[in-house]
Amino acid sequence: MAKTGKKKAAFAQKELTRRRVFNHRLRSICEKMVGKGYFELLPESSRRLLYVHRYPDIKIVLNGKRVMTEEELAGYKQMLASLLSEHYIDLPSGEQITYARFMTDVMVLLHYIQFRIANRFKRFSKLREAFSPYFTDTEWFEKQKTNILIVMGMNDLQLYDFYRGTVRLRFDRMAIEQLGGTNEIRVYRLKHSTQLQDIDGKKRVVVRMGVPSAKKVDELDWLMIKPSQLGILDMEDEIALPLYSQQHALERFEERTLFTKGYIQAYLGHLFTKGNPKAIVRKSHILLECNLGIHKVGYFVISLHEDKWLVRTFLFLTNEGTPEGNRLKKLTQLEVLDKKYLMLDRMDAFLIYDISGNERLRALFVKAGCGSLLDYADELNRNGDNLKSPEFIYHYLSKLGT
Repeated sequence: MAKTGKKKAAFAQKELTRRRVFNHRLRSICEKMVGKGYFELLPESSRRLLYVHRYPDIKIVLNGKRVMTEEELAGYKQMLASLLSEHYIDLPSGEQITYARFMTDVMVLLHYIQFRIANRFKRFSKLREAFSPYFTDTEWFEKQKTNILIVMGMNDLQLYDFYRGTVRLRFDRMAIEQLGGTNEIRVYRLKHSTQLQDIDGKKRVVVRMGVPSAKKVDELDWLMIKPSQLGILDMEDEIALPLYSQQHALERFEERTLFTKGYIQAYLGHLFTKGNPKAIVRKSHILLECNLGIHKVGYFVISLHEDKWLVRTFLFLTNEGTPEGNRLKKLTQLEVLDKKYLMLDRMDAFLIYDISGNERLRALFVKAGCGSLLDYADELNRNGDNLKSPEFIYHYLSKLGT
């Protein structure tokens, strides 16, 4: 009995400590959102209820064993935790709250004030008036929720696998989606469709491109592309054909843009279902413009193979074969090996060297039509103030007669 009593006392002390920490966080959140004094309007009974009904941290639930390995799951959880702690909600007050805190403590506070307390105590109306701009039926909240889901959704692109399938996250059990949510993210692995394709006399594995189905959470809706969507306007027969991709195209995209290969399927899916594809038709292939956000970074090379459209490779904006790459060669006399040496055939040089800050080089790349790469590099600015001088690039070009 004595041991049982000690355990109960120890548990009660831990609960008291947890509640004090929770109340401290809640007071800080109230002050950031609406100012000082509002947390104190909540009676002790309300604070106890908020603690009891607090939302748990985000939990990952796999839909089957084939979704990812234990090692991948551990890495994914760590990546998600960093993502939620490093991204912030900008409040109208000028303060910031992390995504992680917004999805737990902020949500239990908003749900309690908006839906649960009604007129239970005298100062209710003052609390409701102060927090009403943040309620879940406002444009402000919808915008924040959308931003969070986009950021978290981008996370699943990291787990795309050519052979194993596309990863899809389901968010409908999260507190930002529903009152009383469990904050569980259910993760699915959507099976790919692959086949062997004869390409230039060799058998290559190609994968069919699709978008997550709106009807079935664990399936893909396959993309069907009409010739007119690829800029071919003089064909009498507008039969839509499936879109496939070589693994080579995915690897070249990731290597040259330093962005995950999983983006390609998501980008093409959005482009052909909701976007406005921009293509250049050549004799043997089509150049389909590719953007990262608002920044043009290159082209997908697409050709017709029997009964399908096939993404053959990805050309970076500076590569020969693109309009911009061809202009850059004329302006600089740069050959393929020169670009490789200078790392100008991929994003590396633009992120390592301050090409954007060099007036002569910037003018040269803008004239060639590659200004979007400089803008994209400025936005990423991975090295901050540690960008290296691009003088050696300029001197190298000078030797070529630029």
